[in-house]
Amino acid sequence: MSVAPRDGHRKSLVRVTTITRSGDDASEFSALNESMASRLHGFASTAVRSKARAQSGQVFALTAIAMVALCGIAGFAVDVGTWYRAHRSQQAIADAAALAAADNLPTNTSQATTDANTYASKNGGSVSSVTFSTKYSANDTVTVKTTATAPPIFLRVLGVKNASVGATATATAEPLSSAYGAAPFAIYYTQPELNGCSGPCFGVSTTLSYNKVGPGGFEIINIDGSSGGSGQTILAGWIANGCSCSTATPVWLWGDSGAKYNSSEVNNALSAKIGKILLFPVYDQSQAGGSNMQYHVIAFVGFKVTGFKFNGSNNGTITGSFQKTSWTGSGGPSSPGAYSATTVQLTG
Repeated sequence: MSVAPRDGHRKSLVRVTTITRSGDDASEFSALNESMASRLHGFASTAVRSKARAQSGQVFALTAIAMVALCGIAGFAVDVGTWYRAHRSQQAIADAAALAAADNLPTNTSQATTDANTYASKNGGSVSSVTFSTKYSANDTVTVKTTATAPPIFLRVLGVKNASVGATATATAEPLSSAYGAAPFAIYYTQPELNGCSGPCFGVSTTLSYNKVGPGGFEIINIDGSSGGSGQTILAGWIANGCSCSTATPVWLWGDSGAKYNSSEVNNALSAKIGKILLFPVYDQSQAGGSNMQYHVIAFVGFKVTGFKFNGSNNGTITGSFQKTSWTGSGGPSSPGAYSATTVQLTG
């Protein structure tokens, strides 16, 4: 078929030739087409499979990388948790060491250092430093630093070595301004051993004399703040167990009139406290007399009883020694003397 140009213009002839086949030629041509189609399908399938294998390899590689990263994160979390627990343990050790050291303050920093190291060692720690400072009085505060080595569990495969774990604790020996569990025997503040020896004479043999200080007054105090006679049984209980009350200073307290230390109850209670430390009130003045006798209590001091002797209804003595004492109660910012019992508090 031929297409002639229009409008007199010359144009290229486009010849379309249709080829038809019949018989054996048609069969051969059909087979050729099927073969080529099969080959093309094979090539396509191979390309798809190759691409799938490539993508599968990439996914595997990415998964492996992700697993390594996740294991690293998990190991880091586990080891950080382990180090945190080690730090908490060191903090408990530092707290205990600081409290033990402060029991000796403010008078004995050497023993305080020794006790800090001893308590830390017993609890599996090591003290790196012990320092002293002043809050209310000289050397009344101690700061203890502890250190330990905490090995990693998982991160060592990444080259992470041991971690240094430490803690710091500060404790203060505050003057005892309010005492729980005091005994009823008062001590006058001019007692030589309270302020001798360039300070309190702790551990030095001392005799406390209990004589009449006024009409009916024998320096026995109603430590619970009550007025009138307390009776021998109550007094004996305060000696044996301390008063189940808190007594704040300074305070005026009523006296218990009469020489009641001669009673069997009081004697038995004192006998049971031989070798033990009692907390005695210290007073600086008294007023009135008899059942109206009062004592101005300014502090508390620890006294280790080694013996006693009461002579009828007129006088008596208690022997022993003053002791550096940490007692249950609350502290205050000031003290009438270095002899004062203290209460130890964590302050940092």
